[in-house]
This record gives sequence, structure tokens and C-alpha cells, in this order.
Amino acid sequence: MWITEKSRRMNIMVWIIVAVVGLLILRLAWMQLVRGPQYKKVAEENRIHQITEQAPRGNMYDRNGALLVTNRPSFAVAIIPAEYSYDSAKTAALANMIGILPETIEKMLKDGEESPYIPIIVKRDIDPVLQAKILERKDTLAGVVISAVPVRQYIYKDLAAHVLGFLGSINEEEYAKHKAQGYKPTDFIGKDGLELEWEDVLRGIDGGLQVEVNAFGEEVQRIGEKKAISGKGLILTLDGNLQKAAQEALMQQIEISRNIGQPAKGGSAIVLDVHTGGVLAMVSSPAFDPNLFASGISSKNWGELINHPDHPLTNKGIQSTYPPGSVFKIITTAAALDMGYVTKEEVFEDKGFYILGGWKFYGWKTEGLGKLTIVDAIAWSSDPVFYELGRRMGIDNLASYALTFGLGKKSGILLQGEEEGLVPTEGWKQKNYEQPWYPGETIIAAIGQGYYLTTPLQQALLLMAVANDGEIYRPMLVDKIVDDNGAVVRSYQSEVVHTIYLKSETWDIIKSGLVAVTTKGTGAGVFQGVTPTVAGKSGSAETGTGTVHSWFACYAPAQNPEIAIAVLVEEGGEGSTAAAPVVRKIVEAYFGAKEKLDSGGA
Repeated sequence: MWITEKSRRMNIMVWIIVAVVGLLILRLAWMQLVRGPQYKKVAEENRIHQITEQAPRGNMYDRNGALLVTNRPSFAVAIIPAEYSYDSAKTAALANMIGILPETIEKMLKDGEESPYIPIIVKRDIDPVLQAKILERKDTLAGVVISAVPVRQYIYKDLAAHVLGFLGSINEEEYAKHKAQGYKPTDFIGKDGLELEWEDVLRGIDGGLQVEVNAFGEEVQRIGEKKAISGKGLILTLDGNLQKAAQEALMQQIEISRNIGQPAKGGSAIVLDVHTGGVLAMVSSPAFDPNLFASGISSKNWGELINHPDHPLTNKGIQSTYPPGSVFKIITTAAALDMGYVTKEEVFEDKGFYILGGWKFYGWKTEGLGKLTIVDAIAWSSDPVFYELGRRMGIDNLASYALTFGLGKKSGILLQGEEEGLVPTEGWKQKNYEQPWYPGETIIAAIGQGYYLTTPLQQALLLMAVANDGEIYRPMLVDKIVDDNGAVVRSYQSEVVHTIYLKSETWDIIKSGLVAVTTKGTGAGVFQGVTPTVAGKSGSAETGTGTVHSWFACYAPAQNPEIAIAVLVEEGGEGSTAAAPVVRKIVEAYFGAKEKLDSGGA
């Protein structure tokens, strides 16, 4: 009886299981055979779009908080490789529509094969007309989308362009180096200036949005979202107003020099804070507009820049070298005084020429300057006096002091392409020319001619050294790193990289000579009435082609120095007639603004 009841229950259970399984089989058959094509169509028509949110790069500000570099919103044409048909006719039509070559699109698609659902930007910063054309053809341009992307904006165009730098498309070498950091083959990356040197700080972290869309590109649902993180900002040592004043003064003088028959191919102006090494202004002329690179530079614009005879992409403040001219007489004076080859009291006779080995070497004033002390010789830039000092010392002693003052070596500024310049010695000439050194070359070197080569930045550092009784700071361009709320993340301190040890009397004599330059000597006419007093030295460096580079380097105020300035007008004429007027305008701009600020002016 008990067994029979148990069997009956087991039979019922079996039938229930059979019925459930049967229903599942029927349901499965219904879905596969009857509704299968419909579900397949839905599955094919629905896609997961990876919408990348490009992180804005960090802003750059001047020392007063004025915005110099930021980002502006824009739209770009992008392709999602997984949804693109790779039809050659379609690619050609798209390329023609957006104005690039079909093979360019094909290469971009090939580079993006590893991430088929991440949009590849093929055309940046498109206008509304092109946006409309793309959207009108979305049915025939499957996989082609419009993406919102930030574009770099240099607010004052060519102002400080060589310092700020520019962006460009990442190349294969850069991509291989940065791929692990999340860079994509079509990303833009810093190529020059601060954009390059501070790439890791300025670049943010891209975000993204996963969206399920149907065949018409309409959003079905959002699957996931990751917010982009903006890059950090830089507060620079640059003073935007001073940079503008220096740039305008230099450009005006270049035009003046050209109008009086000088080639005046360009130039540089550098202003340093003597107490920190902070670069307050760094001008190179001619300049360029970095906005040309922000969305990808055209071949026409690129060709104009690289073929320009005056090299606008070159930062002449650090990447070009020139004979230092009579500014070098500061080093000759320091060496002669320190080694005991001259005293403050010694009197020289400048007859307008100097005889060495039967050869006459003329000074800039052929009728002569008369009797001069070393201070007078600096003030009037007497070539014969410095010829004699060079003869007394010899080239290797002179070179030793030039190296001590920072010539022949890089300053350490964080910008690419800085040149070392050249400090010649007897051994250097033998090695490079297989020729002995001649005495006439020594006396020419003593006035900053011959083989000597310097950058405008090195000339500014030379004057910083005098202003600071020997202390030279590393030139710095970035003062602080800030987050997107303006909070300081990191501050940078000034760094003394070298100290020149000379007797205090030696420094005092040099300073007296530099003050005499602007109060009674070669620069007195230009600096008459300027407040505060400027201590400086003019220079006219021969190019060997019949033209002259114009130099003026100084510090101010003479008694309590704050800034050091070096100005070069390339092939602009005499130092006191071309470079010195630019320096005067810079001094007036700096101290005028400072006086206005101290008095509570806006």
C-alpha cells in the first residue's frame, strides 16, 4: 500500500518535470524559430557607443593671475571603427567633404584598430556648415559622428608664443612613449615651449560615456559614465603687461631700424627678476600665432613658417647665438681686475687705434677718446683699452672668466633647444681648426668679437651676476601649479646655480662703469631723464657681412637692483641707437607699472 502510493507520487512528479521542460522547449522554439529574426535585427541595430570626453588641458596664467592660455569648445568629425563600413567610395566622399586625403582617414582607422569602439577624430574644429552636412548624411555615413572637444586657445595670439609653445598631432614615437598613459593615436600633445615641458601636468584624464543606441543613432540607455578630469594649471613668472610692452618696443625699433636702411631681421628682449631668476618677459621676433597649431596646422601655414627667412619658430632668446660685442667688456674688466692686470687708478691713452705686431686695430672712435681710467673705458666703451687688457691676460685666462660668468654653457631654463654658445681657447682652435691661436685673436676676443658666441639669455644672466655681486639664479618660468579651482598644488623656489667670487672692490668698479655708461657715456643720450638710474652696457657686434647686431644689457635700479634686461636687435645697427631705446621703454613700463601699483592705482 505504502509502495503503491509512493509510486503514484513519483509518477506525478515526473509528469510535472516533463511538462515544465516541454514548456521551456516550446518557448525556446518560439523565440528561435518565430521571433528569432526580429530579435536578431534588434541585436544588430543596437550598439554600444563609447563617447570619449576629452579632458581640457590646464590653463596658464601670468604672475598677476591674467589668463594667457585656456580652451574653447569646438566640434570634431570622428569615426567609430566598429561601425564604419570601410568602403573606399564612402571614405573618398567623406574625405572630400571634410577637406583631407582619403589615405589620411585610412591611416587613422588603421591606427585605431586596437580600440574599435573609441571614436577617432579625423577633422577638428569644424564649422556649423560642415556639422550640418555630416548630420544630413548620417544614414549613409554610418559610424561617422560629431564629437564635442576642447581646443587650445592662446588668448593674446603671438604674445610670448615661444615661451608658451604649441600643440600638434602625436607622432608614432610619442604615441609609443605615452600609450600606457592613455594617449590615443589621434591625440594632440605639447610640441614646444611650456606645452611640451609641462605636458604631464597640463594634460588631464579623459572621461567617457557608454551609451546604447539604435540603428538611427538614438540613445536607448546609458550604461556607464566617467567624468573627465581637467589638467592642472600653471602660474607663470611672466608679467603679461611687461611682455606686451617689451614685444611692442622691440617690434617698433625693428621697424625704425629698417626704415633707416638696416636689415633688422628680428631680435630678442629678456627681463629677469634678479632676486629669483624669474623670467618676467621673454620676447623673440618675429613671432607666430600658436592658435594656428591648435586644431592642426595647414600645409600652407606650415610652409610659410618654416620657409620664412627670419625664422619665426626659433626662440632667439635661447636658440640663437651671436657675438656678445662690447657687453663682454664686463667680463674682460672683471678678469683684469681680479688677476691684477689693471687697477682703478691706472690711466690709459685711447688714440683711436691699437698697434700689435705692426698691425693697427681701430676703435669705434678713430680720432680717439683720450685719457681714460677703467671706469671711463667702460663708460665710453674704449676698444683700445680692452685690446690692451686682452693682450695682458691671454685668451685662456679670459676664457676661464667667461665660463665662470656662465658663457659657453646652458642656463638650465626649462625650454627645449637652448644653445650653449661658444667660449674659445687655444686648445679649442687647435682641435677644431688645426691652427695655432694668434695674438690678434685675443685682443678681438677681449671686446666680444671673433669666435665668442652668446645668447640673449646669457647676456641677461651676466648682468644679473653683477647686480647680485656674483649670484646667478636658474631662470624659471613656472611659479606654481594649481588645480582647476585655483588651489596651489605645488610652488617652486628660486635656485642659485652659481656664485662668482670677486673682491667687493672689483664689483664696485664694474658697477661704477655701468652707471657711467647711462649717465655720461655711450648710453647717456638714450637714458637721460629715466628714473630710476640704469646700470648697463651697449654693444655693437660685427657680423662679418657688413652689418652689426645691436646689444644693450643692464640692471635697474642701479643702487638696489630688481631686474636685469638684455635686448638684441639682430643686424639693427649700433647698440646705443637700436637696442638701448628698447631697454628704456622696458624700464619705463616696469617701473611705471610698479609706481602705479604702489600708489594704489588700478
